[in-house]
Amino acid sequence: MISLRNNNFRLAYQSIRATRARSTLTMFGIVIGVMAVILVVCIGQGIKQQIAGQLGNYGKDVLAVEPSASSAPGLSMLTGLSGASSSLLTAADLHTVQKTHGVSKVVPLAITSGSMKGDHAVTSPFIVATSADMPDLINHPFASGGFFDATDNTKAVVLGTKIAGELFDNNAPLGQGLIWRGQRFLVAGVYDPFNAPPFSLEANFDDAVFIPYSVAQKVSGNALNMYEILVRSSSASDALQVGSAINSALVSAHGGAQDVTVTRASDSKSGSDQTIHLLTALVAGAAVIAMVVGGVGIMDVMLVSVTERMHEVGIRKAIGATNQQIMRQFVAEAFVLSAIGAVLGVLFSAAGVGLLRAYTSVQAVLVWQVMIVAPLIAIAIGVFFGSMPALKAARKDPIEALRHE
Repeated sequence: MISLRNNNFRLAYQSIRATRARSTLTMFGIVIGVMAVILVVCIGQGIKQQIAGQLGNYGKDVLAVEPSASSAPGLSMLTGLSGASSSLLTAADLHTVQKTHGVSKVVPLAITSGSMKGDHAVTSPFIVATSADMPDLINHPFASGGFFDATDNTKAVVLGTKIAGELFDNNAPLGQGLIWRGQRFLVAGVYDPFNAPPFSLEANFDDAVFIPYSVAQKVSGNALNMYEILVRSSSASDALQVGSAINSALVSAHGGAQDVTVTRASDSKSGSDQTIHLLTALVAGAAVIAMVVGGVGIMDVMLVSVTERMHEVGIRKAIGATNQQIMRQFVAEAFVLSAIGAVLGVLFSAAGVGLLRAYTSVQAVLVWQVMIVAPLIAIAIGVFFGSMPALKAARKDPIEALRHE
């Protein structure tokens, strides 16, 4: 039995080598499907770990106050629309948070609009108006310089690493000026790259220009509404109680409307994880469809192979081969095709993860479970579709098969 199976696999390998170009194209669908599933899951897991690591920088005493999901239009819609939505947090909300018992620091995060010009012009920059206490709460290092001073009412800005490269030719443009709304601002510092967006998938701080909240109010000429307020409680042990007190105070100030959420910043990854999980499931589903398409390709090639080798099938049946033996031969060929494609898909995926880690900011991680399950699914799909032509060959009448040219 073992020698018979080995002989089937040897014949399958010889058949694949004889039609190398056709077999390679057939395996391509399986390779792409396996790669897509593995890479999507590995990238998603890597982003989750990056977000978890970023959130780990925030202490247990840091709280995030945001409009609730049902009332907020989404941060990606807020850029350039400062004050356009009543669901955003207002200056009155900021004052309510500041006077809540147990609060030691309060940092507003508001979006404002307007083009900026340094060495180069950026027409729609991501401008975040905030306070000088922000670096104490997000705890992120600077590539150069530092944050603007709390007592300094001069026009100073801090840049994310990406927007710094878009505005200036110099990688460390400290002390250089840029123009916003006809006013000249000086660059006080440039942040190191953020491995993951703090608090929100949409707010990429590498693209952000940070300006003093009070100065932004004066220059823009309007009351800036906030998409988020960061709060530090007096002690980590009281953070949950302080968060509850802030929520109660804001609900009361809003006439009883439950339109805000207060969470610990280090626990705020759940929404991001859910988004990543949904996107991963969506793309992984598309990749499984690619695997099925690859399986259909194997079925097509096997049908052609069965037709071309029908005379061989007739000879084997004439000398005593059973239907089961004929079917095993062609199923073995489908197995070898899908197995080689699946193994190549795993190898290319591992190489892709390495390239992503080496040349991009996405720190994808190898997820061994999916690297085992994905190729097994691909092989099962290939064998399933390959068994249909194999069944056709096995049921062929030997006399008709011998007459086939």
